[in-house]
Amino acid sequence: MNKLSKLIVVSLFLGFFSGNTVFAQYNQNITQLQGSSNVMKADVKSERIPAGTVFAIRMETPVNSKNYFEGDTFRSTLLEDIRIGSSVVLPAGTMLRGTVNHIKPASRLTRGGKVGLNFDHAVTPFGKQIPLSAKVSKAKQLNPEGVFDAGGGYLNAVNNNFDNSAKILTTTTEYCVNKGMTFWKGFPVMVTAPVGVMAGTLGGGGYFVGTSTYNLFKKGENIKINPGDVFEITLTEPMDVPVN
Repeated sequence: MNKLSKLIVVSLFLGFFSGNTVFAQYNQNITQLQGSSNVMKADVKSERIPAGTVFAIRMETPVNSKNYFEGDTFRSTLLEDIRIGSSVVLPAGTMLRGTVNHIKPASRLTRGGKVGLNFDHAVTPFGKQIPLSAKVSKAKQLNPEGVFDAGGGYLNAVNNNFDNSAKILTTTTEYCVNKGMTFWKGFPVMVTAPVGVMAGTLGGGGYFVGTSTYNLFKKGENIKINPGDVFEITLTEPMDVPVN
């Protein structure tokens, strides 16, 4: 073998040996990093707040069914410490944030507005952001689906109009009967009673027709959630809170 061939063989051997050494060192570094990462993960501890836990909160931003849209954000504040045993895992003052997930403005036929709120994360006073899933469970104007609902609707309005018309008829008739009973030993009641019934029927009927026609074009009430409003929300899924 001449000198050139020997030089080529030696060069290839050295290159192969150096490459294996670098690759082995790379694998060793990766293994060390993974081990370090696993140690860090093992060091993270958390406490689990079970689903069904109730939070008392105070709204900090206004929400109105008239000018809010689905996806708009809001924020609120936790009013009381949440404890697991004797330990406070979520302190009062924690910010609870979310988005509007249902909105319906008030409309004609006396239909009221609706607002649904979805709470999706918390920010502790120390700056930790923690995912959560919660819905409103106790508040004024809350329907069984957990949506703020101003109610209304044309049929409800007509029912109310009918009740008020019946009160007008009853009140007018009673007034005329009582007046008739106070004169001439009550004989005038034979006249005042029918007059009362007729007047009450005309008055109540006129009220019913007028208000029911008006309700066809009247808009219902919008939902207004104001800063400072206090209500309760309930976790729909467990919430894991880091404690270190």
